[in-house]
Amino acid sequence: MDRDSWNELAASNSQILQSYEWGQLKECFGWEALRIELDGKTGASILKRKLPLIRQCVLYSPRGPLVDFHDKSKLRQLIDAVKEEAEKKGALFYRIDPEIEEDDKEALDNLKSLGFIKSDREVQPRATIILDITKSQDELMAGFESKFRYNIRLAEKKNVVVEEDISESAVEKYYDLYRITSSRDSFMIHPVSYYKKVRELIINSGMGTIFLAYIGRVPVAGVFIFAFGKRVWYMYGASSNEHRNFMPNNLIHWNVIKWAKERGYKEYDLWGIPANPTLNHPLWGVYKFKKGFGGKTRKFIGAFDLPFGKARYKLFNLALEGYTSARSLIKKGKLSDSLGE
Repeated sequence: MDRDSWNELAASNSQILQSYEWGQLKECFGWEALRIELDGKTGASILKRKLPLIRQCVLYSPRGPLVDFHDKSKLRQLIDAVKEEAEKKGALFYRIDPEIEEDDKEALDNLKSLGFIKSDREVQPRATIILDITKSQDELMAGFESKFRYNIRLAEKKNVVVEEDISESAVEKYYDLYRITSSRDSFMIHPVSYYKKVRELIINSGMGTIFLAYIGRVPVAGVFIFAFGKRVWYMYGASSNEHRNFMPNNLIHWNVIKWAKERGYKEYDLWGIPANPTLNHPLWGVYKFKKGFGGKTRKFIGAFDLPFGKARYKLFNLALEGYTSARSLIKKGKLSDSLGE
């Protein structure tokens, strides 16, 4: 299936992580992209990663596969095709994290009947807030929390300027802010080469953009925005430690919304909140900010695995748990996972 045909399938499901370009991006960083297509309406973009020391690999469909999970026959047909590929590649398991609502019992039962089990770890956020941007600008503004509206007006009053910029220098400016943000909030980020590849393969393909907010000519906030199908995603965001009281983040997102509306997109996915937010959750501040948009909270079933050999799968998970906990402790000074519930 060629790039355009594949993207037509992925875009009909509004899944940027199932796009052809997302597979290309991941191939630059240690993955191999595989694509299985059945009938033009059903398929799976699968990322394959070799495991160190053993002659096996893992398969993963981020926000996939692309199938009607209520059609058990079609789902079984697709999973049988995945199993054939898994056997050829020597896969330990196949992981998925589709946008199935957590209370969708029929879809969940269909997955379990095919051997899927709940994964111990999430890859993509299990919960998000999605804003309907088909409303008018006045309606959208009225739907924001009052403090959010106030902060937009404050940023405008303080002469915060927001610019769209997809140059390589914009990536570098953004990354300088991102390093500050990761240090402040204790999370790990990719090297700058990753975001330059995002620009090259995704942004330059017309599937997103970059916005930077300035005070004078000093960048104080930035976002990477993806756009595909009917949806726009706020995937990566960063801000400086200075001038945060000028509220550049509120204004930058208002500009993103207006940009998306002008281009006919219908949804703004704010990409990632705690599934069960509490005051002591590491992402409580992120949740409070995203809640200010007035969008709809959606909770998905999270990651599910189809093991190909349960004993080896269990040993792998035990080894991975030890490795990731040690890595988190060294890099972030804590064992907790920000994607946790």
